[in-house]
Amino acid sequence: MNGVVHAVRCGVRRGVTEFANSLRSPQDIGYYVIGTLVFVVVLYLNQDNEVEGAGISAALLIFPGVLAMAASFSALIGLATLVSTEREDGTLLRCKALPHGLQGYVAGQVTRTLLEALFTVLLLVVPATLIIDDLWSTGVGGALRMAAVLALGLVGCVALGLAVGSFFKNPRSVGGWGFLVVGALVAVSGLFSPLAAMPAWVQSVGQAFPLYWMGLGMRAGVLPDQAVVVEIGESWRAWETFGVLGAWAVVGMVLAPLLLRRMARRESGSGMQERRESALQRV
Repeated sequence: MNGVVHAVRCGVRRGVTEFANSLRSPQDIGYYVIGTLVFVVVLYLNQDNEVEGAGISAALLIFPGVLAMAASFSALIGLATLVSTEREDGTLLRCKALPHGLQGYVAGQVTRTLLEALFTVLLLVVPATLIIDDLWSTGVGGALRMAAVLALGLVGCVALGLAVGSFFKNPRSVGGWGFLVVGALVAVSGLFSPLAAMPAWVQSVGQAFPLYWMGLGMRAGVLPDQAVVVEIGESWRAWETFGVLGAWAVVGMVLAPLLLRRMARRESGSGMQERRESALQRV
């Protein structure tokens, strides 16, 4: 037991160190800045557009969806890409050889990803507060509700990111198929337009995934009560939100370690070398 605790602590320290190093990387900082600017421009252009029947600006309506998308993107695509990259370069194989190495590895990647998601959220919240009138009109309670939904949703997304990263053999596959999958999920999750206005089959698909419930729960935290008219059933569905996100988090946390252990058992030095040589040939 002490060995596992020590491995997890080392993993957490590694995650903090890697995140701190990323803040000193011009490429990573450029990624954060460009991504933030894109969303800020979208919010700015919609600050004067009103949502019919809801009495709020379009910027206020889509702000929770922007946060949900940005945070979940880091947890899903970012983590999956990192895991598949470290599978290809041999990092995961080396962790496998250490006592409780996989537990430490998972702790490190989860820590780094959560810090990246939190940093992304902070970068978006500050300018949004300046752009959107009455963003925090629901008070401290609404902000805490939004934070709770975001945290629970991130747990599920991080676990899914680990699972996706363990499934693909190289980061290029994650970048290709992953972007398509996330783009499709965003389109059917009602993050930027009310899901209630979409066809019934789209509503059914969207409600099966955590992105919709993250967006719904965060909208409930920052939007005034009258804005609920744009939601399905004209309800914030608080119990359903926490129930679905909790279920995704539990399933993901159970599934991710199993897939990582399965992937680690199949790893070998020769297989890793073949993938590295293949990657070098593409370069």
